[in-house]
Amino acid sequence: MRVIVTTLGVYVAAVAAVFGLQLLAVSALAARGSGPLDLEAAGLAPLLAGVSASSLGLAAIAWLAAGRPRRARLRIGRGRATRATLGALVVGTLALGQALESLTYLLGVGPGANLDWIARTLAAARPAELGLAVLVIGGLAPAGEELFFRGFMLTRLRQMWSAGPAILVSALAFGVIHGEWVHGLLAAGLGVYLGLVVERTGSVGPAVLCHVGNNTVSVVLAALVGPLHGRGVHAVLLVASTALLLGAGRWLPRPAAID
Repeated sequence: MRVIVTTLGVYVAAVAAVFGLQLLAVSALAARGSGPLDLEAAGLAPLLAGVSASSLGLAAIAWLAAGRPRRARLRIGRGRATRATLGALVVGTLALGQALESLTYLLGVGPGANLDWIARTLAAARPAELGLAVLVIGGLAPAGEELFFRGFMLTRLRQMWSAGPAILVSALAFGVIHGEWVHGLLAAGLGVYLGLVVERTGSVGPAVLCHVGNNTVSVVLAALVGPLHGRGVHAVLLVASTALLLGAGRWLPRPAAID
């Protein structure tokens, strides 16, 4: 029970740190101007500043809270995934992301305010800004989030719980930190898949790779293609992406034991 309480306590501290660091980053940008910060007019700067600050904060908290030996406690290592398996898992992540996105469209709840703002901001980005967005949103954010939620939190919860409850709780915690219910539910769904990847491969590395692939493709598509519309289009995408997800799931290794 002590492990559960301390893990949830670290999570609460991480939530406070994430929102606090995001506020500080945006406030620092506002202080450079002559008035209140206009998020629509400011472009990518507030988004990249907030994501950078929160991602680095999550990584630092996970590293400090894990204790030694950190590589084992955060499940940092090669794991049990072959290159073919890694490729299939990334495809599965992309398929799940599209399936969830299409489902929200078909249910009429839309992408949510957060994702809608992010998509508009990325669509207006210049090429140099887009490259920076790929590095920050596509690379830095997945590394920090996976290190905390799957490397630290899931591994700690697994000391007391079986895989199912530990994956679910860490995924819900991952969703909450996104700050908006539609975005949060999409993140939680992705978190369940990534938790399963960590459990089956025995390493947080494959989950980081899957998360990087998902975020990078999302950033590029949002900037170059924009959102897709039409119920028929999303119905086809939902069926196709679900089939891809089920096919990719067959590449998951058998459950790996926790050190």
